[in-house]
Amino acid sequence: MQTLIRRPSEHDQQTTPPRKESSPPDAAHVQQVLDEVLASPPFCHTQQCQSLLRYIVKYSLAKEEHLLRERVIGAEVFGRRPDYETGEDPIVRIRAAEVRKRLAQFYQSVSDTAHPPDVQIDIPSGSYRASFRWRESARDLHEQTSTVAAYAGSDTTVPQVLTVPTGSALSLAESHPELAAVPRRNRLPAALWWLAGLVAVASCAFVGLRVADSAQMRTFHNFWQPWTSSSKPVIIAVGSNAVYRFSDQFTDNYARSHNLEALGMEFFVPLEPDEIIRGSDLHPAPNSFVALGDVAAVSAVVAALTKQGQSFQERFPNDISFAELRDDPTLLVGGFNNPMTLELTKYLPFILRARNEIDDTRSGRRWILHASEDSHDTEDYAIITRMAQRNGDAPILSVAGMGQYGTIAAAGFICSPASINQLARQLPKGWASRNLQAVLHVRVVDFKAVSTDVVAVRTW
Repeated sequence: MQTLIRRPSEHDQQTTPPRKESSPPDAAHVQQVLDEVLASPPFCHTQQCQSLLRYIVKYSLAKEEHLLRERVIGAEVFGRRPDYETGEDPIVRIRAAEVRKRLAQFYQSVSDTAHPPDVQIDIPSGSYRASFRWRESARDLHEQTSTVAAYAGSDTTVPQVLTVPTGSALSLAESHPELAAVPRRNRLPAALWWLAGLVAVASCAFVGLRVADSAQMRTFHNFWQPWTSSSKPVIIAVGSNAVYRFSDQFTDNYARSHNLEALGMEFFVPLEPDEIIRGSDLHPAPNSFVALGDVAAVSAVVAALTKQGQSFQERFPNDISFAELRDDPTLLVGGFNNPMTLELTKYLPFILRARNEIDDTRSGRRWILHASEDSHDTEDYAIITRMAQRNGDAPILSVAGMGQYGTIAAAGFICSPASINQLARQLPKGWASRNLQAVLHVRVVDFKAVSTDVVAVRTW
């Protein structure tokens, strides 16, 4: 049996079925990738971006273009009136731009991992319709392999003519006439060699990704090792905010005078502008209330510890003795609202000062927070402190923002292998066994931290 290879003629172009294009990812596959995207660090702390991306993907897959218009999205996702003015309220455009940025951050963060998602979700600029595409050529390789296998398995004795598109791997025969008619037993090994080469390249790429991913995770584990290797639970000390509550007598008197049912202290007392409140009417409530930002930060570090098999216990600073600090690994969450953070870091290179300032006590450099009054579009700073060597005492790790956004961002940073790997590139050899501090600059947009950059580091 002979196999002939030739360029397709005009007649062939009319009668030969067109090459089947690689099908787009199916909805179930896209949904799997979407779940992974929404659970990732760029999206897990931003409910609005999650809701917008989920909505866009849902109706893009359903091809319901009329539901992907700006005004419709504003009403369905962000609760605006159906007739609201998009020119005066650009919420959809702002959030869509943020979603595009977070998608880019997600795919950048997973590009160096061993198993990046094989489907990429994009929202082209100027549109609210998502596009879905395969990020790798795995499906094409599968189709090519199936085609070659079909020819190799053919047992016909009739000479076969393979129509090969110009530019394909097999069109080498055109530049080498002597290969135009070769017995199949001599051509089959060439196809196998071609496939073997592709497999080898793919294997090398896979091994390279696994090595890079292993190195990144090794750096991450080295950062956490003093805490995760301890036989004792990690103490998580979370700061609390200064809160005053009305006394029982004050609220009871108000309820009686206004014929209200007994609601305890869980209702707001409307006060007149000139009403006088005496000191005896207010009671401080220390170590009772935790800011949502600190709760989010604690959730992130708890997840990181749990994944590494380390137990923990959450406590308020006033419930922790210095004896426990010497014996048990500790993680401090919060800056100005955590007195233990302020006390244990006040003699270190980077310190929190004057409510809106971080000072470098060695060089005199300062980072000052200039936040807008409503904190809608602003920034924050945070200090990560990692004291692994404390003269025999247990290690202490601290994430301390000037405000809650800085604390959230710092917690997310230490829980991200990619971020720790980025930090390690700025550190000297042997950093894992030394103490270190890092100052982070956090950009905040619409009450969400959208980017975190390391602006200074110190080791000792």
